[in-house]
Amino acid sequence: MARDRQMSPHGGFLNVFKPIGASSTQAVGRVRRAVGVRRVGHCGTLDPLAWGVLPVAVGRATRLSSFVLEMPKSYVAAVLFGVETPSHDMETQPTAEPRTSPELKSVEQVLPAFVGEIEQHPPAYSALHVDGVRAYRSARAGRRVELPPRQVHIRALNLVAAGRIGVRMADGRLRFGSGSGWHDALLAGIQVECSSGTYIRALARDLGAMIGCGATLFGLIRTRVGPFTLRSATEMWQLSVATRDGFLNTLLYAPDTVVEHLPSAVLSARDRIDFGHGRPLPRMADGLHRLYDGHGSFLGLANGQDGSWSPRIVWNPA
Repeated sequence: MARDRQMSPHGGFLNVFKPIGASSTQAVGRVRRAVGVRRVGHCGTLDPLAWGVLPVAVGRATRLSSFVLEMPKSYVAAVLFGVETPSHDMETQPTAEPRTSPELKSVEQVLPAFVGEIEQHPPAYSALHVDGVRAYRSARAGRRVELPPRQVHIRALNLVAAGRIGVRMADGRLRFGSGSGWHDALLAGIQVECSSGTYIRALARDLGAMIGCGATLFGLIRTRVGPFTLRSATEMWQLSVATRDGFLNTLLYAPDTVVEHLPSAVLSARDRIDFGHGRPLPRMADGLHRLYDGHGSFLGLANGQDGSWSPRIVWNPA
């Protein structure tokens, strides 16, 4: 939903709906062409086979992208149990025949073990760098990829749907159907609320490993990133129309939307000038603050330490 207050002339954030099949980088390219602004960047990768919310920073709002990257995220994942793939999703084909699929109660029993702080090994097919090379490039080339585990936080993990489908391997590919000779596989819809840095493909893999049947991610939709929700996401054609007809600003979120969790302060006219020139301000409150002038205009961010505030981001220089 667009913000009611006046937008910054220096840009803001777009809540873009990324379709299946497009990479996050390709989606940014489409946004750049649609809005006619060169300085555009996404705030967190969404895999090509996933769809949903992709926050995009436009103009000088790219300086605040790191705050979006740190925001909690929500997904609905379709997990196929009894099937394993090297990429832990449908990008690659299984290397073996499907295994015996579990009963639904087995999935329900293991879900609580993954709630809270957990250790997760990122997938080999990921954009992380290993020796200067993207991990997925090495994995696709058949090289062994070792990625260190990381701590992630799963806030909620709930089963929202389930069904069974027939699967089997034919000509090196996973096929779907029914009848004699087909494996009866469990397909479960799982709602996930998690911290930044969580790999849903790795979560699917680990659920299958704990049950003992293997699992892979069949489909994924990202429904929320912080204040950006699926319901309010904007499709590419809407961006083009909004730009053409002159109402793009109604789709922009104000730059300070992504730092509203920080404490705020209003600067005097004199302090605003000093801040705009990058000079420290005498203050007692520690920590990062968002700053405004007397008219409510966003001025930037300052970090308080040892009795003064040092400018971190000056949004509107004096």
